[in-house]
Amino acid sequence: MTTADIQQQETGGKPVTVTVDGEPVEVPKRTTPNAVLGLAGIDAATHYLVRITGRHQHSFADRGEEEITVHERETFVSVSTGPTPTA
Repeated sequence: MTTADIQQQETGGKPVTVTVDGEPVEVPKRTTPNAVLGLAGIDAATHYLVRITGRHQHSFADRGEEEITVHERETFVSVSTGPTPTA
């Protein structure tokens, strides 16, 4: 087993490309919602991740450190946990 193979095992395997808020992000296949947010440049302290599957939404609110498996071309959106501005 090569060093690269060991690193892939430790980081969740070969990276896959998913979409977060419309932008492509390369993430490990096994990861956490907070790690996906971080790789997308989004602050996990003020946002949570939602997986979009067709018309269904799967929220990871309050579960940011839960291990998940992501798949190539999956779609996610970030949701702010802060106050909503009013006009």
